[in-house]
This record gives sequence, structure tokens and C-alpha cells, in this order.
Amino acid sequence: MYMTRTGALPGKGIAVTQVDFDAVRGLIIESLRATSLAPVIDDMSESVGGGKMLRAGLTLKVGAASGTPRDTLLRAAAAIEMVHAASLLHDDVIDVGVLRRGAHSFWKKKSVSGAILLGDLMICRAMQMLDGVENGRLSGLLIRLAGEMCDAEAEQELVARATGKDWEKCVSLARRKTGSLFAFAAVAAGGPDDNRSEAFTEAGYRIGTAYQLADDIMDACGKSAGDGKALGSDARKEKLTSISASGGAVVQIRQCIQDYCTTSVTLLAPWPASQQAWKEYLQTNLSPVIQRFAGEGSP
Repeated sequence: MYMTRTGALPGKGIAVTQVDFDAVRGLIIESLRATSLAPVIDDMSESVGGGKMLRAGLTLKVGAASGTPRDTLLRAAAAIEMVHAASLLHDDVIDVGVLRRGAHSFWKKKSVSGAILLGDLMICRAMQMLDGVENGRLSGLLIRLAGEMCDAEAEQELVARATGKDWEKCVSLARRKTGSLFAFAAVAAGGPDDNRSEAFTEAGYRIGTAYQLADDIMDACGKSAGDGKALGSDARKEKLTSISASGGAVVQIRQCIQDYCTTSVTLLAPWPASQQAWKEYLQTNLSPVIQRFAGEGSP
């Protein structure tokens, strides 16, 4: 499994319950009800508040163990999920993806323009969600990291192409494209402690990069509708991914994924309670998804 090799977990920490996730979804829906979309928001609930909520789960789990106030955690979790949901709305348009979470993509059900506009609106509402939280620290951070995500997406679409085995560029794209939002989730969990910020940010980048590398494998090697979404778009669009950059060396990519997950834990050693929660998050939340995406054994 794609988990830490630091031994068995000695005990369970603070659990994130369905009540917590419902509270995050409630904040998202409440925010969108304050817009002109209020009459139709119930029809969009799966697109704006569905999915695995991995980033929210990281913030809530590790944040509770780190002593970060619950209101801060809920707002940060809602904001990051809104930005992530917006990115999926846009990605499905860009990739002409017709499936998302086992159903027709939003653009397919509604319209391309509708998907783009809803995504734009959600990004704006996410920034407003963080108004006044930690004196603006988190809103500024989310703006920077969401911008990093967009920069990587634009580079992958318009500049980088699968014309050579450029592993360093591939990892850079994965780190910025997906690692950036996991980095925000992690640093929000750590609270306004400058001593924690650098380590938590880097740990988030590492597991986000691992997640993206696993997603690359699923897109290339998965079944016809892996994780409820259409596959094969990376190869069709000649995108630079871990598959193209490594020449399809899936075993080596899996080892890289393992290393990123393992080293993310060691970064949090100075904060045992947070480190323990991080281990539990990897074991319970992230590792099962990565394993489903990347698989094990021979490619």
C-alpha cells in the first residue's frame, strides 16, 4: 500500500465525522445561496459539494490535532473544496470529459458556458469565505496557491508536451497543479504558527504530488471509467505526465509515490500530535484512493 513505513499507528486521534463534512458542505451551499444561483443550487449540489473531499479531510483531521480553531478549519476546508470543485468544472470542459463521479459532467448536463461561469463564481466565493480569517493570511495564501495551480494547468496545456522524457518538468507540473491545493489544506491545518508553516506546506505539496502521479497512472492504465470519470485524455492531448515522462515505467512511479508519502510524515516530527493525525489521514483517507488509482504489482 502507499502508506508510511514508520510502523503501526499506536492509537487513534481525533476523528473527522460525517457531521464535519456536512458542515463544510453547508458552508459551500450557504455561500452559493447568497448569489443569483440560489433558485437552482439544489440541482447543482453534486458538482459544488460532492466528491471525496480529501483536501477538506486533511485540514479538518490535522487541524483538530494541531489545536487550530474549528471555525477556521471549516472555512478553510470549504474554501479549498470550492476552488477544487471549480477546477474540476473547468478541467472537464478542457478535456471534453463527459463523466464525473459516475454521472454526466456539468458541462454535458448544462452547458460549456455554464460550467465555466459556475467555476469562476465558486473561486470568487471561496476567497470571500476566508474574509477576516487569521487577519487575511489564509485568503492571501489561497490566492497565491490557486494561482500556482492555474499556472501549471496553463503550462501543461499550452507549453509542455509529451515530446521527451522530462521527469523534472513532469514533477514540477504535478507539484504545482495538484500539490498546491494540498499545501494550502496542510498549512491551514497548522494554524498561524510560523514555525509550522514551512514544514506543513512542504508536507502538503508532497502528498499532493503523489496523488497527481497516481492519477496519471489511472488515466493511462485504468478501466474505462476509473473513479467515475472518463480516462485517456492525457495521451489524446499529448500531455506531459508521469507516464509519458517515464516512458510508462509504472513501477518506478509507484515507488516515487511511496517516497513522497513517507517523507511527508517525517517533516512533521517536531509536532507529534499533528504527525500522528497526518499518519492516520494517509492510512484512512489518502492511501486507499492512491492505491485504487495507481494499483500495485506489475503494470
